[in-house]
Amino acid sequence: MCIIVGSSYAWFLYRKPSAFKEAPAWVRKGLPVLRGVTVAVLVFLLLSPLLKFVSSELEQPLVILLHDNTGSLAKTGASGEEYQKNISAIQKQLSEKYTMASYTFAEHLNDSFRLDFSGKETDISAAIEELSNLYENRNVGAIILASDGIYNKGINPLYAQNKLKVPIYTIALGDTTVKRDLFISKVNHNQLAYLNNIFPIEVIVQARKLQGKRSRLSLLHEGKLVGVKEVEINQEQFLLNIPFELKAEKTGIQRYTVQLEQVQGEEVTENNRMDFFIEVLDSRQKILVLAEAPDPDVGAIRMSLRNNQNYEVSAMGLDQFQGNLKQYGLVILHQIPGQNQRGQRIISEIEAADIPVLYIAGAASSLGALNTAQQMVQFNGARGSITEAQAVLNKDFALFTMSDELRKALLTFDPLQVPYANYQVANGASVMFRQKIGSVETAYPMLVFQGQADRKSALLLGTGIWRWRLQDFAEHQNHQLFDEFFSKVVQYLCVRNDQRNFRLIAAKSFFENEDIQLEAEVYNASYELVNEPDVLLKITDTKSRTYPFTFSRSGKAYRLNAGRFPEGEYRYEARVNLAGKEYVAGGQFIVKPVQAELIQTQADHGLMRLLATRSGGKMLTISEIGKLPEMVGASPDLKPISHSEIRLEDLISLPWIFFFLLLFLALEWGVRKWQGGY
Repeated sequence: MCIIVGSSYAWFLYRKPSAFKEAPAWVRKGLPVLRGVTVAVLVFLLLSPLLKFVSSELEQPLVILLHDNTGSLAKTGASGEEYQKNISAIQKQLSEKYTMASYTFAEHLNDSFRLDFSGKETDISAAIEELSNLYENRNVGAIILASDGIYNKGINPLYAQNKLKVPIYTIALGDTTVKRDLFISKVNHNQLAYLNNIFPIEVIVQARKLQGKRSRLSLLHEGKLVGVKEVEINQEQFLLNIPFELKAEKTGIQRYTVQLEQVQGEEVTENNRMDFFIEVLDSRQKILVLAEAPDPDVGAIRMSLRNNQNYEVSAMGLDQFQGNLKQYGLVILHQIPGQNQRGQRIISEIEAADIPVLYIAGAASSLGALNTAQQMVQFNGARGSITEAQAVLNKDFALFTMSDELRKALLTFDPLQVPYANYQVANGASVMFRQKIGSVETAYPMLVFQGQADRKSALLLGTGIWRWRLQDFAEHQNHQLFDEFFSKVVQYLCVRNDQRNFRLIAAKSFFENEDIQLEAEVYNASYELVNEPDVLLKITDTKSRTYPFTFSRSGKAYRLNAGRFPEGEYRYEARVNLAGKEYVAGGQFIVKPVQAELIQTQADHGLMRLLATRSGGKMLTISEIGKLPEMVGASPDLKPISHSEIRLEDLISLPWIFFFLLLFLALEWGVRKWQGGY
């Protein structure tokens, strides 16, 4: 069709050759050909023809070397010069035939192949899974895993997600013999203690192949001996739990050390000592529960809060209280104000002292007086009667979160005895529970929260929550869900709104293999978040050495990664200058040692063998690694893969076609001009 169109156009243009009758024959025949070909090509291009390009690439098989770089190998054959040379030779041999990638791992994967055995924890499963994600859809032919099989972090490597589905050739390192060893495997202790309180510590001591030996366990506080226990090893595989009780006599972060006396014949002594830290606070937050009359609800609340070590609870009748309200961080009023109008003085003192309050209203409450005492809910048409209502969680409630288990349990908790009235919820109040009366979910509130400036308050409409605690125990053999519910309520009420212009946010403890990370927030006079001024930080250790840093800006706030610090105690102080005024904030943190690699010293070659056989590979000992290149090369999985790529491209996009058409048109125009056709 294109040829016909081009030929017809050329014939129509040159059908009367009178203008070229004296021109040579090649001119009279050539000009129609030039025009016909040009038009035919242009018409063909209008049809948008495509060119198909096929390119092929050969991907060589990839062999991955994954080497354990943790402290459990520091004193084995893997740290020797000969082994290092053998590993380098294997890498060189394999890289001549295949694509080679080498990694080390400890608690995570590291693409730097430097064997210094400084890792503090071993997570083999995470390393395998990271490789699987990194090289998915690549032509991986084999993985070479060199390790002693000891893992102290993550899941069992046998259950790691190996998406690559390739054979794993394992090099079994380390020593499988059981060494004579006495060591501290774990110290159980609370993270917090309170001044002048007695707190427990439990030390777990283990020993292997030291039956008949005796040792001594010493407990030291900042270098001072505070406890000693004798250890008599009466079994080849020995385990003993040794309890201590100490009194917290000093506030702040306290360093304790447990140390075992070395026994004759012991081969490993580095694990005879363990340091740990406990933060001692000056006092617990005090909570006062006042009741109009004795009620099982009060006992349930008291027992629930006493399980939380952050709170000190006092519960009593209204007539019994003679103390000072200002010492309390929260007051819970059970059916106060009552029908006899008692409790008005207490309520006035609570309001004057800006103390958060939780009202629990029931049949004995005076709803009229409660209207005056709080502004969350107003009661109209109260008749002094009660009704049963079940708690239904408001899906839009967002002041704090609850576990899924607690959400499900609330659906089955018994109804409460709720005052019968018409309810009007104030603007700004947050409803957590609504009432379900019978099978009807109403809009009536059951639990309401409100925050006013620096003082928060809540109102629980209903008594009988003691049944919730009993029901929780009957169904789960513990009170965890009820305790979680009440602790969440109390925690929200007790936390005061932070109105500081400069805040520092940092954890109180880190491990020595973790980066020290801090965040900062700066607020202007309108309490808007800003980050124009520089925030400077100074970290000081126990030897008065200082480390200066400058925060980086992140969004509207600040962030700092100070890197890793040696184990010990540190104080920090940050400064910022805003609108000509300097603000200072500070705190302290501890860096705890990681001693997991010192506890387990016996290599697990059984795990290494299972990893190899289950994946279709083989296990080699350290003396057999010279056979590894030949063994890997014999694997049928190491084959090149050819990848073909098909690419379609418009013919009109090729630049030489444009120049081809331009040449034909220019040639035709030149000949016509030369022959006088224009």
